[in-house]
Amino acid sequence: MTNLRHSKPIPDKSVRSFIENLSPVEDLFNENISTEFKQNFINWLKSSKLNQLSGVEQFNNAKLTNGTVQIFDHFHYRYKDCRFRFFKGEFMYHQACLKNGSRWEWLNTSELEKGDVIIISIPFSDFGYQHPSTQEILATATKLDCPVLLDFAYYACTQNIKLDLDKYPTVETIAFSISKVFYGAEYLRVGLRLERNDMDDGIDVFNSVNMHNRIDISIANSLINNYPVDYNWNTYKKEYTEVCKQYDLDPTDCIMFGIGDDQWQELNRGNLTNRVCISDLIGEKINK
Repeated sequence: MTNLRHSKPIPDKSVRSFIENLSPVEDLFNENISTEFKQNFINWLKSSKLNQLSGVEQFNNAKLTNGTVQIFDHFHYRYKDCRFRFFKGEFMYHQACLKNGSRWEWLNTSELEKGDVIIISIPFSDFGYQHPSTQEILATATKLDCPVLLDFAYYACTQNIKLDLDKYPTVETIAFSISKVFYGAEYLRVGLRLERNDMDDGIDVFNSVNMHNRIDISIANSLINNYPVDYNWNTYKKEYTEVCKQYDLDPTDCIMFGIGDDQWQELNRGNLTNRVCISDLIGEKINK
């Protein structure tokens, strides 16, 4: 059954074939695989020709994680006594984690205050493009000294991201993953947390003693060494455009999403737009 609600990578059989022909067990005893992957991943992210994300080099504390959710968990706990702020339609994981005793409020409903902590996905999870209020919120967060986490889980599936992190020093954490980028990578659970400083939290500790899944990291490393960071848009743009036209969807900057009218109301996530995940529909076209 076609999945139109959740986000998922495009099911490309050629990517699956590539993964199935790897021999990641060879890296099980490779003590350098984690360090090698981290540097490769950072260089891979910075090589995008479709996005303009500058200032990443200021985030010197690079640590591997179990996808992005582990990054979120540690950020939630770090600021457990603060009020969290995010837009309607943001990744529901934050609400699920914060509902038991923590404080949070929509960014849409009231002004930022000193002491607030902010989480924003780029591109925005519900729109498939950079939220139009992103830079305004980040500028206000800078004035109020509000800590910020930016979620770039969709970065390698997206075009037209434009952000200079040097302008916003209170952005302390940026999160990346390959879970949405490659067919099957959602099961690897490989993410990267970049921070300006070493906070000596659980993620820093388990990285310091190399508590990594080397098999998953090996597969992820092979993927980014074989496929450029802009692969999704460079490869599936034609099929993406066809699907959006076929289903009367407004295109976005994220290869996985189109925006639907009222006939897609069952997919609504709290905003005026209705996000439709078209990964499976694209897959049907490319796998004929």
